[in-house]
Amino acid sequence: MSHINVHLATTEEDRNKIYHLRYDIYVQEMNRVQEYADHTTKMIKEPFDETGHLFLAETEEGEIIGTVRINFRKDGSLECEDLYEMDLFRPFYPDKVSMSTKLMVKREYRHTAAASMLCMKIYEHARENGIVIDFIDTNPHLVRLYNQVGYRMYKKNIHHPEYGIVIPMVFLLDDNEYLKQIHSPFLRLAKRFPAGTELAHLFETKFPEYKDIRPLFSMEGDTVWQNIVHDMMLPPSQFLSFLRGFTEEESKKLLSMLDLIDYEDGDIVFHQNQESQGLFCVLEGSVEVVVNREDGVRSTISILNQGEIFGELGFVAKSNRNADIIVRDHAKLLILTPNEFQKLEIQSPTLAIKLLTNLFVILAQRFNEMSRRMLEFRRLYEMGGTAKGSG
Repeated sequence: MSHINVHLATTEEDRNKIYHLRYDIYVQEMNRVQEYADHTTKMIKEPFDETGHLFLAETEEGEIIGTVRINFRKDGSLECEDLYEMDLFRPFYPDKVSMSTKLMVKREYRHTAAASMLCMKIYEHARENGIVIDFIDTNPHLVRLYNQVGYRMYKKNIHHPEYGIVIPMVFLLDDNEYLKQIHSPFLRLAKRFPAGTELAHLFETKFPEYKDIRPLFSMEGDTVWQNIVHDMMLPPSQFLSFLRGFTEEESKKLLSMLDLIDYEDGDIVFHQNQESQGLFCVLEGSVEVVVNREDGVRSTISILNQGEIFGELGFVAKSNRNADIIVRDHAKLLILTPNEFQKLEIQSPTLAIKLLTNLFVILAQRFNEMSRRMLEFRRLYEMGGTAKGSG
């Protein structure tokens, strides 16, 4: 693999490379509607680029493979400040606050260290410029990546005007103690800068419901198991459908590879036709499966409750989502990302096969149920037709 170099975009040529890469990924690969996409030049340049610090990752041959943008509040207003409730972080807000956006890597380089290198570069750049708080928003399948860096949740999910339901996260850049607790790879870099306790204390005071939350990967498998048993009053293998037939030790290993995300009533987990990015399981609460028909009618085809999974078809077949998933009430969802499953295949191939077997069984059961419903519908339709004819 070619050596990767990450640096600040200092020329117009560098910035144009970034704008072209955004278009390639957002429009051509992901089919996203982008307000600032120029389909003639095949570039995406946004107003926040004017005050933003843009970084690019390049191969030694000069091919751009990734980019990220960070904006400092002291240089100008940030995107959707009220939505992220940034003023709750006073007195550090506004002058010591930043927002990182537009992190992306070419598909063929997503298994490399490019994304991590970009994140490390903006951390370093932020600290060198006196920034101690960085905000982001993200989708479920990327929560683990940002958790591992040091970002944490601090408020409910938000409805972004462009991206819909997203998960807001915050990174307290000088909280070395937290980085140590989660075994962040950024701790070594963080030690080059002054550590503080005032910001960590503010977080504990202003966000008490989030102060003790730790990502599952930072816990031992035994701890994850015990926490679920304590909250649900049952061993996970007794109610999580994808763990059927797993031993306790096998369950603990798999659970430690999952992420846990809270959702509120009405939140949309993902949309129909969206690219598949993980397998979900309802740990608490329930979700509604809604299909958008070609005639514009929306139909609820299922309600999934505690222990049931969704997204399994896209996860196995790597196909796009075939329905909207809408949270019915407060829900806690477990997610297994494709990256973590790839690690499982390498580390424990037998366990990976066991999980896939469970998924295939669940898929078969759902297809059988769908066939039964279709046959029943056909029978009722034919009975109705016969009744009309006999009249």
